[in-house]
Amino acid sequence: MAQLEEVKSNIERALAIAPESPEAYLALGVFHYWGHLDYDSALRALDRAIELQPSNSDSLTFRAAIYRRRGEWRRSLAESGRALELNPRESFSSTDLGDTYLSLRRWSEAERALTRGLALDPHNINAGFHLADTYVNSTGDILRARRAWEGIPEGKGQVSPYGIVISQMIRETVYLDVLERHFADALKAWNILPTNTAEERLNKLKARVGIQVSAGQNGAAKSEAEQARALLEAQLAKRAPQDRTSLTELAWVYVCLGRNDDALRIAREATEALPIEKDALVGAYFLTGLAQIDAHTGQPQEAVKILRRLLTIPAGEYVSVTRLKIDPVWDPIRNDPGFQKLLSEPEPETVYK
Repeated sequence: MAQLEEVKSNIERALAIAPESPEAYLALGVFHYWGHLDYDSALRALDRAIELQPSNSDSLTFRAAIYRRRGEWRRSLAESGRALELNPRESFSSTDLGDTYLSLRRWSEAERALTRGLALDPHNINAGFHLADTYVNSTGDILRARRAWEGIPEGKGQVSPYGIVISQMIRETVYLDVLERHFADALKAWNILPTNTAEERLNKLKARVGIQVSAGQNGAAKSEAEQARALLEAQLAKRAPQDRTSLTELAWVYVCLGRNDDALRIAREATEALPIEKDALVGAYFLTGLAQIDAHTGQPQEAVKILRRLLTIPAGEYVSVTRLKIDPVWDPIRNDPGFQKLLSEPEPETVYK
């Protein structure tokens, strides 16, 4: 993309002027990480930034995030710990550490780190989001989850850029109403949001479809689902052929319209395009989303099979036995014997390296 090329050009110009600049190497690392998900190139740039400036906590924090994506969880924790030691007043470092503990289902450590991150920056939306998820997934305490969001300004869009996990499409704050089965309140929350742009209007359509699917009211949402389908399919047609993870919200629109084969196709393509082996963090999102789509398309055995796997690996942001018990997204398979058995068992140990 033109913007990425411009960013790269600016970084190269900075390095040409100051070839020993740790800030320029940090920027180069972030460019490779966020711009292209090129973890190896990002780590080489960050290694150089740290070599030039060992006290730079930001470089360590980004390196920790990349190790997490590569499934090197213990190494990620070590890097986050070093970053926090160097800059204990930095909200970003504490939050990143808490995010990792959340994925690992180390609930008390996640709560401690994320609470600290919020204390350092009360507007840290990432800390608020993950602290709320920690309460939901560990104890099912929705009240405490709501309190975690208090005082944080609502930003545009979502915390997560992905939408195949249905709470991401609905918006995490609104999904707290869904978890309490206050579906009318969830719809009302979206009704009062502005729809001045095409993006805002589409976000509202997708969210309303997701809320009504969660409520088992697919029929009531079909008109909005048709509108969302036309818009999303038009956008999807413009995407590069290799980009199979974009607009995964379309899978949920197809579920609402009863197009189960199309919903499964999109969910599977997204999971295959970014498997856990390539991205241990986001790959788990897509696998969770596939399980949710399976649950809503008459594939209970497949959903349970995926959930059993997710419960044993770092996927604590969205999957825990406690959350499975309260989340209405699983209602279509709630009476399935395999799912019931899963709920009756203690949460397995999370295995990670």
